[in-house]
Amino acid sequence: MASLLKSAFLCIGFLASFAAAAQTINVGSQLAEIKLEDQFEQSLSLTSETQYLLFSRDMKGGEVVQLALEQHENNDAVDIIYLADISKMPGLISRFIAVPRMKDYPFSVGLDREGDATSNLPSNKDVATLVTLDNLTVKSIQFIDDADALAKLLR
Repeated sequence: MASLLKSAFLCIGFLASFAAAAQTINVGSQLAEIKLEDQFEQSLSLTSETQYLLFSRDMKGGEVVQLALEQHENNDAVDIIYLADISKMPGLISRFIAVPRMKDYPFSVGLDREGDATSNLPSNKDVATLVTLDNLTVKSIQFIDDADALAKLLR
């Protein structure tokens, strides 16, 4: 009986920790640093210096970010990072079409190929997510469907 209770508590603890890890961030959340490879297989990190985290989980949201960043004056700024969840994209499409096209972008894209690193980031269909940060603490979350509006917010 004691062994059964012990196993039940371990199972409940595991499930609770898994559920907590999968929760979407909110204003006030403290983010952990994220490290992904970009389209050039170089390391790209979300750090305490990052002020703006751009995120997309679908093609239309990615287009909003792409068009906004193409208007941005300093795409090498350490205070802006763009992460894209490409885990739902078929492997052949990402490998032979999407990622090679991304190599033409004048900015880096942190590619979450498995979907785990960005699973807690908020998103809505067909829009970009802009998370404003201060030392990895979430100050605001905005969903933006217009590249010009996003570009203005990043200035």
